[in-house]
Amino acid sequence: MTKKHEKFIDLSLGRRRYLEAGNGTPLLMLHGMGIKNSADTFEPIIEGLAQQFHVYALDMLGWGKGVRTIPEGPTFDLIVDDIREFMDEIGIAKAHVAGHSAGGWMAAHLAYQSPGRVIKLILMNGAGLNGTPSPGVGALAKLPTPDELREAVRQSFSGASEAPAALVESQAKAQFEALSQPGAQHSLDALLHQMLTPAIRARYMLQRRIGKISVPALVFWGTGDVMDPYPTWTREFEALQGDMSKSSKPWVIPGARCVLLPTGHNSHWEIPEHTVDLMTDFLQGRVA
Repeated sequence: MTKKHEKFIDLSLGRRRYLEAGNGTPLLMLHGMGIKNSADTFEPIIEGLAQQFHVYALDMLGWGKGVRTIPEGPTFDLIVDDIREFMDEIGIAKAHVAGHSAGGWMAAHLAYQSPGRVIKLILMNGAGLNGTPSPGVGALAKLPTPDELREAVRQSFSGASEAPAALVESQAKAQFEALSQPGAQHSLDALLHQMLTPAIRARYMLQRRIGKISVPALVFWGTGDVMDPYPTWTREFEALQGDMSKSSKPWVIPGARCVLLPTGHNSHWEIPEHTVDLMTDFLQGRVA
């Protein structure tokens, strides 16, 4: 069994926490949105991926157990630059980069801005193409209880699958720990302001960028993922029999491998073994 280590590193904007496991080509993993989120969201797939890759799952700036508050952010620009600084400090010239939800949004910005730092890109139910914020994105009026966190994890599963009790407990525990960090409740206020202000949000959307991404890419999403543009993508994917190179949408990554999965928004929770196989096959070149 590959052992996972929790580590901390001091960067110019403060302390950052990450999970590290495995050996081989670096694979940097970026989690999704929400003040309760952290690198722990990847717990179900880290061990499987670490069989082939040197996995670094990062608590991005403003999340998890690292610094939660900085005077000027976090913002899109600071977060993406912080990811580059993390790679510099760890000694990673370039890596595979996989991002879930908002982590995919950040990963796509990184690949667009710094293609020389990204070997291959994976967008896991990625955000950044939805013109309006997803439901639930925003400040919390009150911190949820452990029971409420457990129920939210259960409800995130699509109707086709049931949340395993062990995963519910581990994710709720990790989320409660993230929420308990000093300053956590307002740690993402600056980023939320960018996301919730239409004129600012538009500056960071991926539509004009994603068609210019030049690194090999895998994009997967679930049939039950309600975040735009996935319902329309699903209809087009099925109509084109999976050949998204024929897509009418200008914001499909050129040459990307696109895969539709029988899940909701958290494919890595619902079908972790299949997710590991899908990512590994793509990163190792067993599929185009």
